[in-house]
Amino acid sequence: MLTLLNRWKSAPGGPTNAGAFMRVLESPKSSTNDKIAILRAFNDWNILVNTWFEVADILPAIEKVLDSPNFPEKNAASLLVSKVYYCLEQYDKALQFALMGDFNVVPAVQTGLGNDAEYVNKIIETAIDTYKSIKQQNSEAAVPAILEELVNKIVTRNLEKHEVWYVISLGFELKNLHLIEKAISALPSELNNRNQVTLVETLNRVMSGGFEKNFRLKVIDLVIKTYLKCPSPDMSKICECYVFTGNSDDAADTIINLITTGKPSVGYQIAFDLYENASQGFVDKVLRRFAALEKTADPIPIERVISILNGHETVKAYLDFFVRHNHTDPILMEEIRENIRTASGHNALLIANGLMQYGTTCDDFLRNNLAWVGKATNWNKFNAVASLGLIHHGQESSALKVLDPYLPRDGSIDGFGFKEGGAMFAYGLIHAKHGDATVMSTLAQWLKSAENEPVRHGSCLGYGVAGLGSSSASAYEKVREVLQRDEAVSGESAGIAMGLIMAGNLNSEVFSELKQYTIDTQHDKTQRGIRTGLACAAFGLQQDAEIYIDEALKAKSNPMLRSTGVCMLAMAYAGTGNADVVRRLLEKVATDPNLDVKRYATIGIGFVLSNDPSTCLLYIGMLTEHFNGHVRYGAAMALGIACAASGNMEAISLLEPMISDKEGFVRNGALLALSLIMCQQSDYSCPKVNGFRKQLVKKIGEKNEDSLVKFGAIIAQGLLDIGGQNASVLMHNSDGQADMASMVGMMCFLHGWFWHSMHFFIALAAKPSCLVLINENLKTPIVEYTCLANSQRFAYPPRAESKKDKDVKKIETVVLSITGKKTAARRAAAEEKKKALLGTPNIASAPSSSAPNGEDEKMEVDTKPVIVKKDTKPTHKLLNPARVLPAQREYIILSDHNGYKPMKPFSKGGIVVADHLDAAKEEQFVAESNPDPKPHSTFEININDY
Repeated sequence: MLTLLNRWKSAPGGPTNAGAFMRVLESPKSSTNDKIAILRAFNDWNILVNTWFEVADILPAIEKVLDSPNFPEKNAASLLVSKVYYCLEQYDKALQFALMGDFNVVPAVQTGLGNDAEYVNKIIETAIDTYKSIKQQNSEAAVPAILEELVNKIVTRNLEKHEVWYVISLGFELKNLHLIEKAISALPSELNNRNQVTLVETLNRVMSGGFEKNFRLKVIDLVIKTYLKCPSPDMSKICECYVFTGNSDDAADTIINLITTGKPSVGYQIAFDLYENASQGFVDKVLRRFAALEKTADPIPIERVISILNGHETVKAYLDFFVRHNHTDPILMEEIRENIRTASGHNALLIANGLMQYGTTCDDFLRNNLAWVGKATNWNKFNAVASLGLIHHGQESSALKVLDPYLPRDGSIDGFGFKEGGAMFAYGLIHAKHGDATVMSTLAQWLKSAENEPVRHGSCLGYGVAGLGSSSASAYEKVREVLQRDEAVSGESAGIAMGLIMAGNLNSEVFSELKQYTIDTQHDKTQRGIRTGLACAAFGLQQDAEIYIDEALKAKSNPMLRSTGVCMLAMAYAGTGNADVVRRLLEKVATDPNLDVKRYATIGIGFVLSNDPSTCLLYIGMLTEHFNGHVRYGAAMALGIACAASGNMEAISLLEPMISDKEGFVRNGALLALSLIMCQQSDYSCPKVNGFRKQLVKKIGEKNEDSLVKFGAIIAQGLLDIGGQNASVLMHNSDGQADMASMVGMMCFLHGWFWHSMHFFIALAAKPSCLVLINENLKTPIVEYTCLANSQRFAYPPRAESKKDKDVKKIETVVLSITGKKTAARRAAAEEKKKALLGTPNIASAPSSSAPNGEDEKMEVDTKPVIVKKDTKPTHKLLNPARVLPAQREYIILSDHNGYKPMKPFSKGGIVVADHLDAAKEEQFVAESNPDPKPHSTFEININDY
């Protein structure tokens, strides 16, 4: 039989027409040795690729052979059956018979026509899918031993090939902690860049995958242990893991250990990162750990760390940057002011001015237009004073001095308290996310002594924004007392403030209490405030919030609770990209009859997919043309959130037609979304940005435009130039994790649909576009950076032309035709006289006295070409502290590589601690800019002028 098989295989044209051998397999009289030889021969893909359809006809006979207990070569028979079923595209049966044989997860080397790799990979894929389906139906279900063995073989093969991330991904899909541990344990102790990237991706996956809290904590603990095994571990990344797990004591101990082992700069950098990325409650716990330390021989490093964790160094550095680089356009502000004719426009410009001057301490616009600002009445006056909180954000030592004219004097309230309430809100905004004991005590005292609604409203909002993420039970209870007064306006702010304080720390007691109050109260404003508050409290909880979300979504007869559930769902999974959550939100868009639910569900997709703009565009693209205006508005804002500060041209092309939408509120949303996307974009990175700026000014000045659209256009202008054109709205931090302050600030900003004062909260999402290098003594040295890109690429946008420049253009020299003739005649006469004196014949001809063809002559104009100089150099220099956009960070290097050693890459931006390397060279430091704030003259009200 072997001889016949060999002759058949070597026949010209290859092995074909295998009928004779198939009859041997079918015949019960054929010898076992002949059948074994045929089965082994046909397992070769070079033979089977041309004959599998003939083998398929006798599969029952081969399967019958497998049932025989005495057949010695069942392995060859089962693999042959598996391969034939693979050719028939019956992959489940192919897997079934492959498991019965000795299936090799390593494909054979390809020779000739056969390709074993395709078959092996398909069997592996089917095996893993089968394993997943069993585990997804029941995580505790027993997997067949042969399937478990095959999966273990697959894992072993990948680990031998150093494909660690494949195994980790498989562990996440199967929610198998053992697989993840096995893969991470296989990493070498000396982690190279590739392995460190694997650990970072593991962190990102576990934090955004929607896993249960217990599973997340165990995976993060594995990552920490792996980092610690490394001889030179990345302590910054380890402390980031401690933030995820809430392990404040270990984070504090890590910093202390770095200081005691002679690495204070690394400890300072970690402290800066903790203040930037951790919640206020976490930082407070770390500070309490430091406060319990005994005094050391050298207390200075510990004192510096405490100063950093208290936020003093960060606030000082960013305040100096904003003041030094302020590039707000005052001409544009004046032009908008002259075009405003309504109270809503007046209100919008006060808010926009606060956003434009965020952190710059420049209140020139208010000082120069006190009479105009004084026209503000009631809540407009509240916003006028509150805007000072944005302008002087970070100027904490002078906060009371700046706001002194507006704060209550001797417990007395001027009028209805709008001015005092705005001042209290401003005080909270100055200390946003940084409310220490003194600040919170001051706000609590105002909150307790408040006697009317505007004052309670302002003090509640200020209290909430200062205590953002602190999870303070006493602060929560103080605000709850305001909620229980059952007032509409102050109840709304109390609901929001309670959520801000408990941001990221929702528990059953808080949810049950606020849910019941939503049902009991008759004030829709209070219900909406509680909705926003619960959404903020649910931030980042993922699976842990599902019990509360389901309870809210099941309230079929209460649309307010359903919309609350949708907001909580969006915030709980913000930045995770969870496909199942997106599906649930789309289902609400399609099926829920309530407009608020539809709108928030659409916006929620933007929150969930804020880490994946391209996927968000796929989902949202079709909703921008939805028949329901609320869905279109939600689609616009979802694009703005997901593509914030990216200049994404595809998103812009979807939003541009919406500027002409028939619904005014949709046009409003489109303008806001476009401003979020085009924030800090130049004409180089986003060619449509300059045209959009002109379009905003045109919208504001149009007499027939809806006032709501004008309001949105003015706020959009403020968003475009936020922070003096030195900040941008970003939803994620430099490590790619969803930023709590940004997400919470955006959710509160969306509440501006109902209440205009909430637009101030977008400042929580404004991150300074800076690179500040400080030395080990926390001083800012004079350092030069080199940007490996053209300066025009990241330049400021061009300033607006003043009205005077537009009306009075440059006067051109005009020469009338008659003047030209007389001048030419005089020149000809002089030339003739000169030539006569020299004896030279006159050959000059006089100018023609009339124009040809009887046409009127035109004035001759002397013009000079305008030459615009453009920087064409491939690099340019920047001085510390420098304005560096997020997209620009990857191009930044130190001009002198031997001067300083930074503790983190410049690509992360923000504050970078660096060791001074050249001890022989004396350091020079940047002179601090210390703005001296002056208290304002109060905004007098004259209703007759209004």
